[in-house]
Amino acid sequence: MTNENKENMKAKHILLTALALLLAACGNEEIIENNESGSTGKVHMTFTAGTPQTRTSLAEDGHAVNWTQGDLVAIYDGTETICKFEATEVSGSTATLKGEAAETDTYTAFYPYTDDGTLTLTHDAITFTLPATQTATAGGFANGLNPSWAQATDGSKNLTFRNLCALAKFTVDADGVTEVTLTANNTGDALSGGLTYTIADGTLTATGSASRSVTLTGTFTRGEEYYFVVAPGTLTGGITLNYMGEGGKTYVKTTQSEVTFTAGKITNLGALDIANFTEALNAAFANAVKEFNPNIGWRANPDGTVSLDENNRMQIIMNGGTFLFLQNKNITSLAGIEYFTDLETLDCMDNQLTTLDVTKLTSLKFLVCNDNQLTALDVTGLTSLKNLFCSDNQLTTLDVTGLTSLTDLECNGNQLVSLDVSTLKELQILWCHGNKMTALDITNNAYLGDLKCGNQQDNQQLTLTLWDTKKEFWDRMLNMYSDENSNVTTNVKPSPVEAGHNGYEDDGGEPVLQ
Repeated sequence: MTNENKENMKAKHILLTALALLLAACGNEEIIENNESGSTGKVHMTFTAGTPQTRTSLAEDGHAVNWTQGDLVAIYDGTETICKFEATEVSGSTATLKGEAAETDTYTAFYPYTDDGTLTLTHDAITFTLPATQTATAGGFANGLNPSWAQATDGSKNLTFRNLCALAKFTVDADGVTEVTLTANNTGDALSGGLTYTIADGTLTATGSASRSVTLTGTFTRGEEYYFVVAPGTLTGGITLNYMGEGGKTYVKTTQSEVTFTAGKITNLGALDIANFTEALNAAFANAVKEFNPNIGWRANPDGTVSLDENNRMQIIMNGGTFLFLQNKNITSLAGIEYFTDLETLDCMDNQLTTLDVTKLTSLKFLVCNDNQLTALDVTGLTSLKNLFCSDNQLTTLDVTGLTSLTDLECNGNQLVSLDVSTLKELQILWCHGNKMTALDITNNAYLGDLKCGNQQDNQQLTLTLWDTKKEFWDRMLNMYSDENSNVTTNVKPSPVEAGHNGYEDDGGEPVLQ
């Protein structure tokens, strides 16, 4: 057979093979759609991901990192589009990755896959974002963390993943923990945020969006271990660790000693316990106070918290002032506000507070805490308080019976089912509409002149008890605020009759002259 005939037969064989593959693909309904320039060039492909290091959850030994069914991996095949592969047939630190990619000699892979625009993947470098806020997971870390990478060459489909970041673990030995934050003391260091890994020299550098802090949030169980996933590096200025515990109180511990986090290794931070930590103002609270009152003069920790040591407490007492405006400062707790004993005015509206205890602020006259997420507000014993604005929260109860100086109470837009204002003899303004109340008695509020008490949730009807001598006045008032006083009926009680003498009376004795 001539060479020409051999070449013709070879071409026919290739054509027949291609047709057979195409028919098989059609039979399995796996036709790849064409784009404007023709075929995407992507074909179904399988990779094997294995040791020495992989990705998503720590094994029982606290060291091995295993794959989880459904993990998504990004693979770069030299084209413009990053390919998405899914982990299947998972067995510990080994998994099969299935997806579509173009045939090529080199593949670069990265976990976790994301299509939010923060991931850039080439054969030379990987730019990604390590979250600065992470979800607490007992015994490990949350899905989508622990970035790792691998590269296969010479057409190989075997990927050996290596961790790009380090782990910092701690044990919870305190109750009520809701948040833990690790901070590098030097402002130029990075623990999370934007990072770029250069494959050629194996260096990981921070980008402009990097952060020197990382925070774990969620539910923490006493006795369990938890892990931060952090960028590797040597922190020459040391670190600071703080946690928020029961009552929203913050506790802090810091070291100035050099700390090194190494990729693929675990650093033990120790245990969270009150005995070895110092109570502090949380950073958001402390920063807001400092911004409002630059003369406060306290010493802040590297993470922005302020330890409530003797010196800082003295600064609060001497320079805390009589009024404090902390509106819209992203504050989650005002624990430590009890040290501001001279406060007469506190405005903390439009934050993220869930509880507030101001019972130690006995000089307080004005309290504004509306537009938070308060489920508990303790104002007992504040006999000097004149104005209380706590609208638009989640309060189910509110005890104001001891606020004998109160003239203005606005608690509308909560979840109150009842409200006792019988002891508020000085009350002039009362807004309690938009709650879940069915009854309100205002017979003991002689000076009350501004009332919004209707429009209760779920179209609940409210019965308003008042004196008959006030009926005409309150009818006008209810009509004036018709929206806020919808679904209100009145229960009219006869006013008590007080004995009085406007003239003379007989002394009841015998006549003087007989």
